[in-house]
Amino acid sequence: MIVLGAIAGDYLGIMGYFGKDWFWFGNQGLSYIQLGRAWQIGFFAGLVFWSILVLRALWPTGAALWRATRQFWTGRIRLEHLIWAATINIAGLYVFGMIPLTGIEKSFTITDFWRWWVVHLWVEQSFEFFAAAISAYLLMAVGLVSRRLAERAVYLEAILIFLGGVIGTGHHLYWAGEPGLWVPMGTMFSFIEVLPLVLLIIEAIHQRQLIRETQQFKYGLAYTYVIGAAFWNFVGAGVFGGGTLNAPLVNYYEHGTFLTLNHAHTALFGAFGLLGIGLVYFCLRYIAGDRYPFAERLGLAAFWLYNVGLVMWIAFNFFPVGWPQLAAVYEHGLAFARSQEFYNRTLFWQWMRLPGDVVFAIGALLMAWDFVLKLRPLLPPTLVRMIGAPAAAAGPTARS
Repeated sequence: MIVLGAIAGDYLGIMGYFGKDWFWFGNQGLSYIQLGRAWQIGFFAGLVFWSILVLRALWPTGAALWRATRQFWTGRIRLEHLIWAATINIAGLYVFGMIPLTGIEKSFTITDFWRWWVVHLWVEQSFEFFAAAISAYLLMAVGLVSRRLAERAVYLEAILIFLGGVIGTGHHLYWAGEPGLWVPMGTMFSFIEVLPLVLLIIEAIHQRQLIRETQQFKYGLAYTYVIGAAFWNFVGAGVFGGGTLNAPLVNYYEHGTFLTLNHAHTALFGAFGLLGIGLVYFCLRYIAGDRYPFAERLGLAAFWLYNVGLVMWIAFNFFPVGWPQLAAVYEHGLAFARSQEFYNRTLFWQWMRLPGDVVFAIGALLMAWDFVLKLRPLLPPTLVRMIGAPAAAAGPTARS
């Protein structure tokens, strides 16, 4: 409801159909949080509801919740506490994009300050914190790392995320009229949070190799996606973000170019998208158990298509446009480098985004079909017959 309403509201608001109600249901004009305030409030309610669902899943009984609360207040902070704190953080930070609640702040600097609290801190604090906590939990659940190692890695990750993420916001604030000091402060603190998860993944890879020498490892597909997420978290957020773009002098000139798109796309889908898919496959494998086969071929094919698509975006679109664009900023300024005149010079490379899109889309279709195949044994018999599943797949054991 929120997605459809926000997309329709964006268009109708720009076209002027909402009149004086544009603020509540139309387009606010803020990049990445364009949706009207009514849709924002609804989305925030959805985030809160999701956080409650996670709370109920981690501690399903009153006794368990009381025990977890007692552990927390006595300093025994477990991985489950950190996961739930990450969900609260994701929901809570979204509130800052709704200041003031019932109207528009007249100062652009103040407005953009709070906007970046959502846009930047979601990605480099909230999402990163959740990704680290849930990745550690998954690796622990499949027996690749110990609870102690998982918790210590996430403790360190939380320290670096809240330090680097908050101060790192500064490399956006300069462009909203804040003092120039924020450019070096923000850029130098903006990528240190990727390191603990990398170390945890290295340990998980080693443990998986040991397990495979003696027994079958059942969660190979989920493991592969989590490894991919960690790789792109390091490359997309660390190398393409902190390593390539975040030297203050470079960041001053490249801000808002295709090199920023390169960092954002590889980090956002590579780190968080692949992780989300990995969690879905983890749940599907857990549900399957030993009751029916769990094929990994389609899921692995989708994984490699996703990764090939990401690499094609980098090689055929982001870099061929981004590096000349950075040179254009140095020589002629940001206004020219983002003008139609400049983009008309790179039309071929703009169209070269399409091959990567096609490969990526094929991966998405394979993944969707793989989900259908893996869910068939759990569906009611009538629905199974509609999608052409074998009748035996919907027997009493599978339905239970």
